[in-house]
Amino acid sequence: LPAGKKKKPQELYKLGLWLGRGGFGTVYLGICIMDRRPVSRQQQPWGSTVSSPQPNGTHVPMEIVLLEKVGSGCPKVLNLLYWSELPDSLLLVIEHPEPVQDLFDFIVEWEFLCQKMAR
Repeated sequence: LPAGKKKKPQELYKLGLWLGRGGFGTVYLGICIMDRRPVSRQQQPWGSTVSSPQPNGTHVPMEIVLLEKVGSGCPKVLNLLYWSELPDSLLLVIEHPEPVQDLFDFIVEWEFLCQKMAR
């Protein structure tokens, strides 16, 4: 993209089905318009986010810091594809591999996780 011309999320991702709502916001399924990959779009109200001070004096949401540090190069961590600060919330677009199962549902199904499964 040319300098200063950042695309808006609606130009990059098509919003799909509502997946759920929790303490950290609302999650929708979506599609990347360019390559048709499935994505998850999460919108979190500012009251549910914790920020991390940066060396330049700004603050970045902790979830962004952690996803960028841990997600890069680790195949077991979902990649953060896009994020944006909105006036009332934080918008995250994360890869959505298929098939996928929520960790809570997985634990309910299996009742417990042995060490090998947890890795």
